[in-house]
Amino acid sequence: MSRFEKESPERQIPWLAGERFELALDSHEGTINASTVGKDTLTVTTRRVIRLGRRGGVRTTAVVPLDRLTAVEVLDVERDTGYLAQALLALVIGAALAWIVWMIFETRLFSLISGGVPTLVAVFLITRYVFPDDDGALLLHTSGYTLRQPLLSSESRRDAYLVAHRVYELMSVTAPPVPVVAPIEQSQERFDDSVPAYLDNQALPTAMSDGLSASTNGTAASLASVLASRFEPAVEPSGVSDVAGRVARSVAATERVTSYVTRQIIRDPAHFELTEGDYVWDLEFVAPDRFRVSQTGWSSTGEVRERWVSIGREFYRLASTWQKPEDPSRFDSERQLNVHLTVAKYINVLRQGYPTAHEYNASGGKQYLQVRYEPLGRESLASVLGNPSPPQGVLGAATIWIDCETDLLTKAEVKITESNDGRQLLFEQAFASYDSGLVIEAPETAKGPESIN
Repeated sequence: MSRFEKESPERQIPWLAGERFELALDSHEGTINASTVGKDTLTVTTRRVIRLGRRGGVRTTAVVPLDRLTAVEVLDVERDTGYLAQALLALVIGAALAWIVWMIFETRLFSLISGGVPTLVAVFLITRYVFPDDDGALLLHTSGYTLRQPLLSSESRRDAYLVAHRVYELMSVTAPPVPVVAPIEQSQERFDDSVPAYLDNQALPTAMSDGLSASTNGTAASLASVLASRFEPAVEPSGVSDVAGRVARSVAATERVTSYVTRQIIRDPAHFELTEGDYVWDLEFVAPDRFRVSQTGWSSTGEVRERWVSIGREFYRLASTWQKPEDPSRFDSERQLNVHLTVAKYINVLRQGYPTAHEYNASGGKQYLQVRYEPLGRESLASVLGNPSPPQGVLGAATIWIDCETDLLTKAEVKITESNDGRQLLFEQAFASYDSGLVIEAPETAKGPESIN
C-alpha cells in the first residue's frame, strides 16, 4: 500500500501490518497531508518515522522504528537581528564617509572607495541575517543514530513542536492492541474469584477517566466499582423456566436505551496490574451515532493515550488541540472500534440461545442474574472479537450480569483461549448511566492553519 493517497513518482515504502499515517513535516511547508509529497519530508506513522530527502543528486530514505527512539529535540534557529542593525549602521557610515570625502576632495573615485568599503560590510551582514549559518532542525535520537529533519521556514519551525509532541506520545506504542497472553488456565475457573489490584477504586489510574466529558466523568468511579465487584450467590427468586424470559427482556430493554457510558479492558488474565499490551477504553455513546472515546495503552515504558469524538461522518481527534481531518476515512479503524465498544456485541451473545449455566448474585444491595455461555458460538465469537471470520482453534466463554430491577446489562466478561497453545485474552466491560441525558457535541477545533489529517 502506498504511503500517499495518490500514487507519486517517488519510490514508496509499504505499510507494516496495522500501521497508520499520523502526520508529516515538510522542511519548507510545515505539516502536510499524507497525499502531499515533498523533497524533504518526515512522515510519522504509528510504528515508524520515515524521512525522504535529497543530497545533491542523491535521494535518501531513512526509517527509524518508534521503539528505537530515546529522545526528541527541536533546534529553533531564528535570524539574528543584530546583523541587521549592524548592516544599517554600516550603510549610514558608508554614506557619511562618501559625502565627507566628496566635500573635501570633490573626487568621485575617492568618494566611492571611502563609502564602498562600509557598504560591502553592510551587504555581508545582511546576507548573514537572511541566510543564517545554521538551519533549524527536528532531531530524533536513538542510542547510536540521530535523524535530522531541517526546518527551513517559520511554518516548519512552528509545526516542529506539534510533530515532536506527537512522536513523544507514540514512542511507547509500536503495535496494535493485541496483548500477549499467558498459558492456559483451568477452564472451570470462576472469572470473579479474585479481583485484580488495578481494579480497586483507590488504585485506579486517573488517566483512565480523563477522556470522559465533565458531565459524566463521575461515572468513571462507578464503572471501576462494577468491574471490581464481588458477586455473591443469592436466593433464586423464580424458577429456571424464567431465565429465558428474563434474558429476552434484557435484550429488548438494552436495545431501547439511547445513551450510556462504558469501560472495556482487554488484558492478560495472569496479571493483577495493567501491563505491556493491555488496553482500556472509556466510551460515551448517544444513539444513533455519537461517540466520545478515550483509549489508553500500556507498554514497557508507560502509558499512551488517544482521544477522539465521532458524530456521524464527522471525526475529531485530540493532538495537543482538537483537530478535524479533511478526510475522515483515514480513521475508519477508530470509527469501526466505536461500534465494537458498544453493548451490541453482548446482545448477540444473549441471543445465542439458552445459557449453559446461570445463577442469581447479589452485590451492593442489588440482585443480578448471571448467565454463562460456554463455548461461544461462531457468530457470538465473531461479534466479541470484531472479526466476521474468527480463526479456527479460538474458543470463547462469556459471563454476563443482568440487573434484575432494570433488565439492563451491568457487566460482561469474555475469556478467549487459543486451543493450540493456550494463549488467553480477557475482555472485561462495565456499563452505567443508561438514558441519563448524556450529550455529545463536536469539540472546538483549533483556529488558524488547516487541520491535520
